[in-house]
Amino acid sequence: MRPLEFALALVAALALWFLLREKAPVVERALSVPLEAVGLGSDRVADGLPKEVLVRVRGPAPLVEDRTLPVSAYLDLSGVEGPFAREVQVAVPQGVEVVEVRPARVEGRVEALVRQSLPVLLVSPEGPVTPERASVEAQGPRSQMEKARLALGLDTGKEEVALVAFGEEPLPGVRLSPDRVRVKSRSSFLAIKEVPLRPVPPGGYRVLEFSPRTVRLVGPETVLKDVEEVEARLPATQGVYQGSLDLQLPPGVSPVGVVLGRARLALE
Repeated sequence: MRPLEFALALVAALALWFLLREKAPVVERALSVPLEAVGLGSDRVADGLPKEVLVRVRGPAPLVEDRTLPVSAYLDLSGVEGPFAREVQVAVPQGVEVVEVRPARVEGRVEALVRQSLPVLLVSPEGPVTPERASVEAQGPRSQMEKARLALGLDTGKEEVALVAFGEEPLPGVRLSPDRVRVKSRSSFLAIKEVPLRPVPPGGYRVLEFSPRTVRLVGPETVLKDVEEVEARLPATQGVYQGSLDLQLPPGVSPVGVVLGRARLALE
């Protein structure tokens, strides 16, 4: 663009701006603006910053009501180490006035950015859950990373589980990579239950005597709750049988210890 054309364009823009300022109604508008920390190196992080601030602006309606109105909020933390208290800086277009910023002043702390590996623990009310990976990478402010003990996830039965860095409580300032893990396997809590034994003789025989009367079982709690008795199938032996019993058990359920029985059978 030639110098003369540039000057004419600038004059036209200024004239339009003054016209808008003089003729357009003045309005106010409140916006939630992300708060950015500037002046930090890649090895430092600001802890305690709100994610957003509320900015109220005033100006000509065509400018202020424009949905693409460029408003940014930032803290200049150049050279800051440790605790800080800084005013929030807001950048707005020419002709727009900043009326209010909430919070106008932010207190926090600049710390070294620490990275380390955290073990993964998945929990479920149904029983043990095994993740596909044993650990994830974590990074965050030193003060929070010193508290971090594990990456915890609550299993809801889906293919993947979301993770949160945990110490004695959640640590929102610590980022995990990845922040989700796939489930490798699920199993139920084991329980012990004692149930009656019911002897089952072969065809043509009847049971005259039998012991023991009960058996103790171990297995998934969800399976054991439906087991009311266990069949013990006896071999075709006339007279007294002593030895191991053929117990008919559901998958995943087994007796506690070796189960030996004694039975006296007779032909019918």
